[in-house]
Amino acid sequence: MSTAESTSCLALKSWLSEHGGGFHPKTRFNQDASGSGVLVTDDLPKDLTVVSCPFELVITQTVAKTSVLQILGDSMVIQTHEWSERQWIGTYISLHWIISQQYERFRGSDTLLHARYLDTLPAPDKLRTPLHFSPAELELFKGTNLYGATMDREWEWRKEWNQCNEIVAQVNTFLGELFTWDRYLTAATYVSSRAFPSSLLSPTPTLVHSPSTQPILIPGVDALNHARGQPVSWLVTYPDDRGTTNGATSEQPKISLVIHSPPVKGQELFNNYGPKPNSELILGYGFSIPNNPDDTIVLKIAGVGGNKWEVGRDSRGAEGLWNEILLNFVESEEQRPTYEDVLDASAMLQEMLQALIQRLPIDQEPHTSEVRPEVATMFRHYLEGQKDILFSLMEFSRAREQDAISMASDEGINLVLDDD
Repeated sequence: MSTAESTSCLALKSWLSEHGGGFHPKTRFNQDASGSGVLVTDDLPKDLTVVSCPFELVITQTVAKTSVLQILGDSMVIQTHEWSERQWIGTYISLHWIISQQYERFRGSDTLLHARYLDTLPAPDKLRTPLHFSPAELELFKGTNLYGATMDREWEWRKEWNQCNEIVAQVNTFLGELFTWDRYLTAATYVSSRAFPSSLLSPTPTLVHSPSTQPILIPGVDALNHARGQPVSWLVTYPDDRGTTNGATSEQPKISLVIHSPPVKGQELFNNYGPKPNSELILGYGFSIPNNPDDTIVLKIAGVGGNKWEVGRDSRGAEGLWNEILLNFVESEEQRPTYEDVLDASAMLQEMLQALIQRLPIDQEPHTSEVRPEVATMFRHYLEGQKDILFSLMEFSRAREQDAISMASDEGINLVLDDD
């Protein structure tokens, strides 16, 4: 455990304070081999406001777009009109690393305001999302949904980077050469691992996503790590007509994170990202939770319906999947399924599940120095959850099979099924 805060962390604290935000005075950054976090330096009461960030320091698509166009020129508006929020924010972050090295006047200016924030974020070699895995690490997950999701994400993000890089290079060839895939990947990973929904900035902040929400980065507030079930709340305060907020002078609204459990000296403070399966935690954040009760698997039945069904542990959410398969054997939705329909649907589901189970990687300790221990841990956590869900679905399907036997018995038919 580090006993002194880094220069970059102290600079972040100072920068937030200068703009009306900041950390509680009895908190400090801690950095070790596993990453960084925020600790308390004394016993503190419950309902503690840990950190606040003024709205003016939040990285939104609007902030990123305004700054990028100031650098590239407003003539680029038409060519960039289809950029996504991630492309704007990713390009904005990347330009901090590119331009501030060549043009010091931009560093910390209104154009590139977030240098002191970005200086505190993990270096690329500290990131643990799958696009930062070694080939041997990624190979561990082959045969799982997470492997396919990683391939899809790389294709999507490379396409985004190519679009952005092409326009940056049109403006300045030198900047285009410096705007590398690795830089965009790092910036996009920050967005995936640290962004909150823009709904947090509403008068009644919420983590619930909707079609209208956008990803935003909230400096300082995103410094706390995740703990499932951690009791926290978000507080948005606005200056009143006299320019005050809770009795203190404030020119800007701000968002604060409040922790409700009383922390003791030396304890790490945690945020709560909400219930997330390990597939999402690994792909987007680069960590996992052992025996994660929120684990899910996404299933799609080839040639049937075309829907994607997210099923959790203990077959939570399996009814929709089952009904879609069953309707494939029933002549019409109005017709009551026969015991033959239920048997056929159960057999189809079991056959699919058996294929998925056989496709999963072997659960064994990787015997290679190319697999980092933390990645091996994520692999074990993820695989345990996937197996547990698939086996629970197999039990669900066998229960439907027994339902069919009971239906047949009610009709005076004695079914005897082979035990395969």
